Amino acid sequence: MSNATSFPNMPPVPLPSGGLMPVASSATSRSTPPAQRRTVSPQRFYTSPGLVQGGATPVGAMPGTYGMVAERGRTVREQRCDVSNVVIVDSVVAGVGASTLAAILARELNERGLKCVLVDADLQGGGLDVLLGVENEDGSRLGEISAPLGTIDGKALLRELPVWDGVPLLSCDPWKTENPQSWEVQACIRALSQVRSAVIVDMGQWNGLQDLTELRQAIRITVVEMTVLGLARAKANMQSQRNLSDPIGEHDAATQEREFLVGMQPRGTIRDHGVTAVEEAAEYLDCDITAFITTDAKLCSELLEGLGLRKPNRANAKAIATLADLIQEALGEKSVNHGTRSA
Repeated sequence: MSNATSFPNMPPVPLPSGGLMPVASSATSRSTPPAQRRTVSPQRFYTSPGLVQGGATPVGAMPGTYGMVAERGRTVREQRCDVSNVVIVDSVVAGVGASTLAAILARELNERGLKCVLVDADLQGGGLDVLLGVENEDGSRLGEISAPLGTIDGKALLRELPVWDGVPLLSCDPWKTENPQSWEVQACIRALSQVRSAVIVDMGQWNGLQDLTELRQAIRITVVEMTVLGLARAKANMQSQRNLSDPIGEHDAATQEREFLVGMQPRGTIRDHGVTAVEEAAEYLDCDITAFITTDAKLCSELLEGLGLRKPNRANAKAIATLADLIQEALGEKSVNHGTRSA
């Protein structure tokens, strides 16, 4: 019997590197050189959340984590993002005042004794430093920060940020620098959340950040324009976001206590014509309107002139204080009683 028939067909042998080494007969081995075995070299890499092709998870990978170190085939999983002290401010459409609200809220909480930091994660619009009049201040911007492993030193980052009215600001200037990757934005937020009592994040419309599922579990403030069209857009967006974060339909009370709606009066209205009442809006959206912000012509004109963001008028200051009270409670800071609600 020949050597070619003495060895039946055998399945390929898996290699530690993930490749396959075929098992050939002795006759085959004489005619062709053996396949060279690949080795696993030490490497460092990061798997960003939501970017795994085909829905398959690589061996050792943990979707939604900040980074992972692989050395000689061993993986070390890092800690998941803790978003308990992160406050997201977003809106359905641009230009309704979400950035202004985020800045005023951060200043209000900072004045109450909470050490806050303000993050501009609106990758499409950005320019929060310009809005607040600190664009010429020295310091790091979001596009200048690299986090290839998804890890950043929060204290070192905080020292590099410009400060607006006592609040450190990590701004995004997409016209100056290339936008960061989504996991780099998340890494910055995570790092700052470890060194500050509260992180107020202006998310805009989540453009480019849809895969950051951890941040969808943060305290969330959604700014809604109080018009028929604005409310219709808000209802559709709320339903789609709820389906993403809660696919089985169990939107529990604990989640609702960390979600707030802020109604914003549209600019350019005359004597409130076209503005939907708070009660009607709450009934249509089937949820409470936490605060209602009216237009402030003087504040808007000063912002457009580049004079920065002054204190809001009396009516809006009261609405901001009420919102800040609720945020304090959601953050577990009930002992701080500088606001309008009793501790």
